[in-house]
Amino acid sequence: MSSSQPDRTGGIRPFAVGTIVLAVIVLALTGLTRACSVSAPGAVDRGSVQRVDVADAARSAAATLPFPVRGPLMPADWIPQSSDIRDVPGGRAFRLGWVTPDDAFARLVQSNGTEAGLVASEQGEPQAGAPVSADGLTWTTYRGLRNEPIWVADVGGGVRWLVTGNASPARFVQLITTARQSP
Repeated sequence: MSSSQPDRTGGIRPFAVGTIVLAVIVLALTGLTRACSVSAPGAVDRGSVQRVDVADAARSAAATLPFPVRGPLMPADWIPQSSDIRDVPGGRAFRLGWVTPDDAFARLVQSNGTEAGLVASEQGEPQAGAPVSADGLTWTTYRGLRNEPIWVADVGGGVRWLVTGNASPARFVQLITTARQSP
């Protein structure tokens, strides 16, 4: 065989296989990077935030938890974006999270767990702070991970609430007030 004739023994096949493998890798990376986004701190693309139905989440939670839960219907500029149920020391917890109108985050956790267990389950070992008053209750405060505030209070009936996030105290009070007025 001379050097001017093509190699017909499979030289093209490894090239084709390599090209296919490379194409799969490129497509996978493209898919992964499309699922991620980078934005300036505090900036939220409100149109792409996953949304949950708070009323449905509360109904589902109420059917499985041994304590009454509330599904606060926040104003339309609050985006409900997360809900789940977790085991916490001493009980269980129903968690709801929102993106606030000023693109911060606030979470309401309703639980029958112990205060220490509930706080630890949300924020590790936070530093205790001064109590605050909101909606007729005294809230024990802490500073958690990323220096986020944590407010905890017993709301009656063996239920304890925890509010946390990077939202302002005014947004915490708005969430608490709306939740306490919810059925």
